[in-house]
Amino acid sequence: MRVAGGVVAASVMLAGAAAAQPASETPRDFETYTPRVDAVRIAEEDAPVIDGDLSDPAWSRAGVIDEFYQVEPVQGATPSQPTRAYIMYDRKHLYVGVYCYDSEPDQIRHAQMRRDLQLRDEDGIRILIDSFGTFRDTYYFAMNPNGARGDGLGENGTTFRSEWNTIWRGKARIVDDGWIAEFAIPFQSISFDASLADWNLQIFRTIRRHNEEIRWSNIDQSRGRIDMTNPGRLGGISDIQSGLGLEVQAFVTGSASYDHITDDADFEFDPSSNIFYKITPALTGSLTFNTDFSDAPLDSRQVNTGRFSLFFPETRDFFLQDAAVFEFGGRVFNDTKNGLPFFSRNIGIVDNQPVDIIAGAKLSGKVGPASVGAISARTGAADVIGVDGQFLSAARVSVPVLAESKLGAVFTNGDPAGVVDNSVAGVDFQYKRSNMFGEGTLFADIAYMRSFGDGPDDDMAGLEVAYRSQRWNGTLRVRDIGEDYAPRLGFANRTGIRRYNANFWRTYRPQNSFIRAAETGAWTNLITDLNDTRIDHFYGAWVEVENHDGDEFEFNYERGYVDIREPFSIAGELPVPVGEYRWNQYELSLELTRARPVGASIEVEWGGVFGGDLLEIESSLSLRPIKYFELIAEHEYSRFDLPAGKIGIHIASIDTIIAFTPDMTLSTEIQYDNISEAFAVFSRFSWEPVPEREIFLSFGHSAVIERENFPRDYRALSSGLSLRLGHTFRL
Repeated sequence: MRVAGGVVAASVMLAGAAAAQPASETPRDFETYTPRVDAVRIAEEDAPVIDGDLSDPAWSRAGVIDEFYQVEPVQGATPSQPTRAYIMYDRKHLYVGVYCYDSEPDQIRHAQMRRDLQLRDEDGIRILIDSFGTFRDTYYFAMNPNGARGDGLGENGTTFRSEWNTIWRGKARIVDDGWIAEFAIPFQSISFDASLADWNLQIFRTIRRHNEEIRWSNIDQSRGRIDMTNPGRLGGISDIQSGLGLEVQAFVTGSASYDHITDDADFEFDPSSNIFYKITPALTGSLTFNTDFSDAPLDSRQVNTGRFSLFFPETRDFFLQDAAVFEFGGRVFNDTKNGLPFFSRNIGIVDNQPVDIIAGAKLSGKVGPASVGAISARTGAADVIGVDGQFLSAARVSVPVLAESKLGAVFTNGDPAGVVDNSVAGVDFQYKRSNMFGEGTLFADIAYMRSFGDGPDDDMAGLEVAYRSQRWNGTLRVRDIGEDYAPRLGFANRTGIRRYNANFWRTYRPQNSFIRAAETGAWTNLITDLNDTRIDHFYGAWVEVENHDGDEFEFNYERGYVDIREPFSIAGELPVPVGEYRWNQYELSLELTRARPVGASIEVEWGGVFGGDLLEIESSLSLRPIKYFELIAEHEYSRFDLPAGKIGIHIASIDTIIAFTPDMTLSTEIQYDNISEAFAVFSRFSWEPVPEREIFLSFGHSAVIERENFPRDYRALSSGLSLRLGHTFRL
């Protein structure tokens, strides 16, 4: 149902006039400023059509937000363009409508169409929902003026997982005086505490041509976009339902593969499913059977030029669902994951090789004030890599304490490779106090873990104290990792050490300058053995400058010392003998914002290393000529010139995205490195005719391109084609 055009025009004019008023007639104290809005309940039959048009009569009854403030470029200033948001809900959905007024609609940036777009390069609206009152963890929903949708999870106010996707509807369109976005978020797509009177909410908008960010709450330049230290409050939500709370994701996958070496062909037909049941609105039980990960992207190509194993992030949907409840240790693991007690990627992947997951069960959410997470999975045998089937389990619980802090514990059991019996138990305390010393936030996170089972028991402890503000910032981190600490279901690539990190920096925001922001600081990283004998010591300083368009320039200096006690090889080829090495290294980088149709970056590092010379060049080029097409090309070159010899390492990738609509995308990843000589192509066609239904077609091809004969000697290894049909049933 639509109201008459004259009434709509009049209401829009009145809304625009109201929204165009200054954000506030009196200065705000943003240290304590906490805006609030009450969502208005509507009947299900009055629900708006989600089409990017706010003329449905229900919107005229919605709760209204029209007081937004700049965070960038000038904290607390009146935005250059007014914004008006509307909030309402029915029994099953939360509805958010946002009218982004713009006096120059032809200048609106909207160059992307794909799902999970890089919204920092666009005009956009983001909504953060903390439905548990954690002040740390959020559900994230976003759109640009094309209606391209993004969703994700914010963890602990610092980590963002864009890989998470859920079912929701959204549409946007450009109009004569700006653009409009409509969101319909099912309560079944998120978990929530039904006893909570108010949810935490943040809404913010970017106006990209000004590199301007405006927020409803948390008006503080030192706080990141997913930081929920001081959010707004969303009240009025009650008596909502998730239906029966049952969600069944059913998939059927047909695949064909061909081995170019043996001429063997293989055909498979595999059903799989994930089942989610909300035991309470705040607690979800999950089951997975014959889990299919065919839609997971390729891991970013890496070549190991150091002494320790590399870390690859989790990208699989089942493990990303409610992943925040498994977060442990807080800032202790911010800069490195070494010592992490639980890493879900170890379930179903052994030595970077996939292993079947026959079945798995997960419990995640809240029980009273406590956040709980538990997972157990049965993996299949993999004869190729000599691994038997395993039972793997992990559990995490945390409770809020004080005003903004939490106390928790973690436990894991199992070895993905089946070599030993292994368990890890740990406790952590994550302290946070905002508005410290008048303007900043103080963090103090501490964690202790112990591994036990076959072989010697050992432990790890870590502490970080950090202060963040608009001007002065500093960090002190200490970690002690025992020689025999072995989290088999976690990640540890260097044990038997003590590590001390410290940094300090100052941020500047000059007035009437081409510079938007600048920062300069110094850092140190000292590593000793458990007898406090120095092994590695690095220290340095940096300067970073950003202009108003978002282009960035950075210079770094590093003084390094390493005591190599066991020989190793760079990329497995160039030996580095035992010895003590000292060097100076320098780095220059320039990044031109991708908000333009053509974006680029280059980073050059040079200096000494391991008694010789190092040159590293990383470059990237992005093209977005039209909203339907995007290309990103990246190349890394590393040259080591050491007494033992020379080696040049190339890693190249090309990603292309063709977005026919916001719900239909063809993406292709191409990767190559000259060390493994491995060439890979992976294309994925994804179409969601409706949010509950999925058609997924993928093609993969691997080959070897021998670097000595490049580009002539190309040997195909394998090819595969897979079609997956999926449907989500909600009751």
